[in-house]
Amino acid sequence: MSDYRFEHGDDPLLLTLSDPEAEALIDLARSTLAVVDSPFPAAGDEAVRSRLFPRAYLDPTEDAAEFAFQATVQSDMAQIRANAITAFIGEIDSGKHSRRGVEVSLDVDAAGRWIGVINDLRLTLGTRIGVSDSEDDPGHSEIVGVGQGDRAFYTWMTYLQEELISRLMI
Repeated sequence: MSDYRFEHGDDPLLLTLSDPEAEALIDLARSTLAVVDSPFPAAGDEAVRSRLFPRAYLDPTEDAAEFAFQATVQSDMAQIRANAITAFIGEIDSGKHSRRGVEVSLDVDAAGRWIGVINDLRLTLGTRIGVSDSEDDPGHSEIVGVGQGDRAFYTWMTYLQEELISRLMI
């Protein structure tokens, strides 16, 4: 990724994204929004939806309780995520464009929202490219050969999320 800067004044936080970074974030956010907004995700995105909305009851004998839970909270959870992703896209789109890229000004609430949205984007991309929680996972070594750009973008989003968190803790 190129020309990434995160500056911190007293308030607000100023995030500068290169144009390709901004475009990639928006593309992935729109793709994630499509999964979040649809009760039946497109073929191939079922695993993404399961990752974004994991089961509350892991015991298969608790399917009735799981169904009741999903019926009660699923639409609210999806709407909250959709609103956050939509705001995220809007903040990048309305950022100040310069030759350095797109400058986005984030207050504390927006930065907190970005942390959550970036987490969802990482879950989406990570699921699609096969990132696992375990470095010992046999598929882990295969990830390196698959979509080097996707893997680098995933790593960069991890860095961006960590930077946002650390800036909010200052």
